[in-house]
Amino acid sequence: MNPDRRLLLAALPGLALLAAGCPKAPRELSRAARKFLPQVRFDRVNIREINFDKADLDFIFAVENPAPLKVALAQFSYALSLEGKPLFEGKDPDGLKLAAEAVSKLPFPLTLRWGELAELLRETKGKDQLGFGLRGDLGFDTPVGLLQLPYEARGEVPALRRPRFRLEGLRLAELKPTEDRARIALDLGVTNLGGSVFSMKRFDYKLHLAGDKVAGGLVEALGAVAADTTQTMTLPIDLSLSGLGGAVVEAFTRKGRLRAKIKAGLQVGTPWGDVPLEIEEAEELDIKG
Repeated sequence: MNPDRRLLLAALPGLALLAAGCPKAPRELSRAARKFLPQVRFDRVNIREINFDKADLDFIFAVENPAPLKVALAQFSYALSLEGKPLFEGKDPDGLKLAAEAVSKLPFPLTLRWGELAELLRETKGKDQLGFGLRGDLGFDTPVGLLQLPYEARGEVPALRRPRFRLEGLRLAELKPTEDRARIALDLGVTNLGGSVFSMKRFDYKLHLAGDKVAGGLVEALGAVAADTTQTMTLPIDLSLSGLGGAVVEAFTRKGRLRAKIKAGLQVGTPWGDVPLEIEEAEELDIKG
């Protein structure tokens, strides 16, 4: 018989006492039994997917099984806190099998939805990472019953805040009726609530004035917004006067007021790569000359 298997058999009474939570297990039995207890170590947080709605994360644990027998994970209890505030808790049964005398990776999948964390994100404005605490018990099936081992992990998880857009102004840069053209400048206010620079790329837009679509296009690089600030980005747009409605032409001529609406898709450069974003903003704007 394998020497380790012989030792395991000798340690079974100690394992039984440990599994039962007996505080008076004989020291010799406990020492022999503990040699075969699985060891749990937090490894890292893996980001499977992140966008402006949610982050799909894996909290990965390394579980070492020193015993010469396969061991099954029967249950997984957890309590997660962010920045010291309790967030989730529960129990997950799991079908993971720990190979004999090997280290297995145990991923605990969890989704953070930014809408559900709105208050915490406001309180931590300007931070790209939030401190987490994760604790609970891992329950293993052993030859002598369920054995529960406590674990505790600390680290950081990403916090991605959706940038805010607002139509700030509409300026008539050029009006040339004889050439059937006009150039306008649309000012967009962009607020970055995060802790890193956001770059706005591949801005694919459609502009409506007084209810009619008047322009559209793709701007490869719109600009960058520093951390925790609001900046104004200007979108220059060329128009054909003959393609505009009478209300728009009159507003341009008299420096009147127009309802403007912009719909756009873009890529936002973040610390976790380019993240797609769709926006739609509308505002009543005075035309400036």
